[in-house]
Amino acid sequence: MRQSARFTLLLALLWGCSHTVVVPVPPKMDLKSFGTLGLVEFASNSDAAINSRATREFEAQIHAAQPGTRLVDLGSREALLAAVGSRQFDLDAYRKIGAKYGVDAIFFGDIAYSDPVTNVKIGDLSKLEGGMHTEVRGDMSARLVETRSGASVWSSSSWARRQVNHLSVSTETGIRGSTGNANPREEMLPALLLNLTPDFRPTSVRQQVK
Repeated sequence: MRQSARFTLLLALLWGCSHTVVVPVPPKMDLKSFGTLGLVEFASNSDAAINSRATREFEAQIHAAQPGTRLVDLGSREALLAAVGSRQFDLDAYRKIGAKYGVDAIFFGDIAYSDPVTNVKIGDLSKLEGGMHTEVRGDMSARLVETRSGASVWSSSSWARRQVNHLSVSTETGIRGSTGNANPREEMLPALLLNLTPDFRPTSVRQQVK
């Protein structure tokens, strides 16, 4: 029997004994079990436009991961506390929010951006090779708090970096540089949110069956 024929026969025997199938895996966090959820506007050390965009895109991530999830926009933290006559988010405030807006749990989100940091790298001194680049880092965190008990039932965090500019120097290539045209804080939002929310997305695994 030729080698190729033997190999084909072996594959057929193995396939007859076992093969793999794709098995769906439910998300770690089933949000439908919480009923109606409230979403407080994200807070950051940037500006209002970043806060608003992060909130909208977080909501879009939730709806894409678990369609039909009921979300109520609750506005900023300051406005929400004023609406229920509270000064801080404590158990009394959570219960008032739950009663007033009909939400069973509330999402809070925060974003912290670093100041631009410049890194310098020296290469071959004989060729005067070197370079520098400036980047900004963003850290995002979020949590889900029950309004009935004030207990935190989910939390997650993520981070990302974006380059602001780059400069390289060499006797062979001269001076080369680039500067980003977009806002690096806005640019990193999709990555921050994607890495923040995997617990809400269903996945799949391959399993061997006989």
